[in-house]
Amino acid sequence: MISLNQPSANPTVRLYPEPAEVLENPALSCYFLPLMSFTHEHIQDQQEYTIHLLGTDGLSCTSPRPCAENIIHGFQYNEGRYRYMGDPAAFGEYNNISEVYGWLLEDFNRNSEYYLHEKISAADYGANVQVALNSIATFDSRRYAEGIYSYLYTKTHYQRTGEFHQMTELTDNQLPVADDLLLDHLTAQELGQTLLAELPQHTQHSYNLRPEMIVGGTERSRFMSPSGHGAILAALDPKHKEIYLLNPSAM
Repeated sequence: MISLNQPSANPTVRLYPEPAEVLENPALSCYFLPLMSFTHEHIQDQQEYTIHLLGTDGLSCTSPRPCAENIIHGFQYNEGRYRYMGDPAAFGEYNNISEVYGWLLEDFNRNSEYYLHEKISAADYGANVQVALNSIATFDSRRYAEGIYSYLYTKTHYQRTGEFHQMTELTDNQLPVADDLLLDHLTAQELGQTLLAELPQHTQHSYNLRPEMIVGGTERSRFMSPSGHGAILAALDPKHKEIYLLNPSAM
């Protein structure tokens, strides 16, 4: 049994918070998309934290740096927002990612009515924009484009209807998933236990994390590309006011 820091029984959950509410540098949203936020009352220091779960899809850390590795990203927690402790240079070859991200945002804003009305799937979208992206991106951008598109599609649907549905439910008529969006701390800790035990084998830098520090998580593919399965788990270090986002699927 993992020792626990028992959170509040009913955390407040917010879907799709805006980047400026989550990141001290909102420009980093081209790497980290805000999926959801939830409150966590930490017993040891008797403080309430707003934990943000951020999604990365179609990108990898080709030049790992401290707090910037495929399996882990570290953030300083400062008054409810995150300050990235890693270096975006860890993403190496994606040197014009902000330009590609801006193009995808503009394209969706311009054509969203058509995409939603015709229920264009992530795979079809990726194929449709590939030629245009090939003239912009300096990297293989299809997986990234599908992730951004799925995020914007599900976010727009949620904002318009107040109902959350993942991409395959909206475009492929799959049955709704009954599982809660927020993984409770027990489930998240179980998912992260093996990851943390084997963390030194999968990282180039050291991180002093324990399973009981994991406070929640979510399944990334419910917000982003259906092909991007994998949980995002949040570990809280209250002593140093740091948050670590863990990606078990990168093991």
